[in-house]
Amino acid sequence: MEIVTSKDICILCREVLRLIDKRVIDHGSRTAYIMYRMLQCSEKYEDFELAEFALFSMIHDIGAYKVEKTSEILKFDVTETLPHSIYGSLFMKYVSPMEPLSKILMYHHVDYSKLADVNYEHKDVANFLNFASFLDIYNHSMGDRFDYNRMRSYLGKKFSSRCFELFDLAEARYDIFSHLKTEEWRDELDSFYDDIMFSDEEKDKFIDMLMYISGFRVEYNVVDTVTTTCVATEIANRLGSLSTEEYSALYYASLLHDVGMLTVPLEIIDAPRKLTPEEFNTIRQHVSVTETLLRGRVHDNVTNIAVSHHERCDGSGYPKKISNVEMNMPMMILQVADTVTGLTCIRKFREPKSKDAVISILTDEVNHNRYHHGVVMAFINNYDSIMEIVQKRSNEVMGNWKKLNSQYEVVKKSLVK
Repeated sequence: MEIVTSKDICILCREVLRLIDKRVIDHGSRTAYIMYRMLQCSEKYEDFELAEFALFSMIHDIGAYKVEKTSEILKFDVTETLPHSIYGSLFMKYVSPMEPLSKILMYHHVDYSKLADVNYEHKDVANFLNFASFLDIYNHSMGDRFDYNRMRSYLGKKFSSRCFELFDLAEARYDIFSHLKTEEWRDELDSFYDDIMFSDEEKDKFIDMLMYISGFRVEYNVVDTVTTTCVATEIANRLGSLSTEEYSALYYASLLHDVGMLTVPLEIIDAPRKLTPEEFNTIRQHVSVTETLLRGRVHDNVTNIAVSHHERCDGSGYPKKISNVEMNMPMMILQVADTVTGLTCIRKFREPKSKDAVISILTDEVNHNRYHHGVVMAFINNYDSIMEIVQKRSNEVMGNWKKLNSQYEVVKKSLVK
């Protein structure tokens, strides 16, 4: 069972980032289209390499989601370029499978004249990315008022002559400006990803990367995902009844089940009070957002498990109010794991529940036929060992997160000096 294709990894990365701020990733997508066409004209790369550069270009501003206020896109990508370049480079180095290309982001806003003494195999690509990003920002913001030829004043200074040679070829062959204007480029860009090839290990790392992306808004999203995934897989291990395919589907569903929460305003998530009916309905919509994002992009088994995490065995859950006769075991495991996460993870407005309180709540839910008895007992009977694994894994993941953020501060401070 293939969980996700290489092409759909690209689409998932784009769509998850669009949930946070679509303007940044839309700029990245247009930049990726320009980059692909320019590199295509260089006749230097195989199609799968072009597709990989296109993906990398699409998410080239990923650092901005963490360290910038994205209300002024033109500002952070033109006048204050250092912070997001550094963070993006480190992020791609440590938590993505694209580490060999990561340094491109460190240099992608460095003027060509300053790259002469840089010893880096992809420094030309970094300058091409700078060119494509710059061109898109002004073409998109100015529309018909944009005069591309005015960029030639930067020749030999900000951009190499090769940038202009490749773009002039690309414009002549592919009519880039017209395609950008009519939105034809979107389908073309998606078709480029047909040629991308990732190993299963690389796909896994991309899914993990999406978990870290969820922490751009609030760090506890990362801990929540780790907790749910650990609890779910450890319950499955204790039960021992899942097939290899069911276990794999449960694992990925656990990682992706709450991605729709990126659309819920933080003032609702962190509200230190009882939510209004309207606010609760807003939170409920995250399941539909998750299904829209995942359906057709990951295996249906994964999607079906992910979107059932708020259903209950007695039919009282949401959004579809299905009962246990319509559920499989991975669905019922994820429901318990998600609840345990909500009870045991720290929030701004409350402390985590004690072990006794968690067991009492789960027991009461089982008595009311809301959870599968065997699933709950597998957790309760192994509470300490499971939560010890959760803590260990959370420490590992958050250690990587803190290391990344700490190194960002060190690198930024040294480069500013």
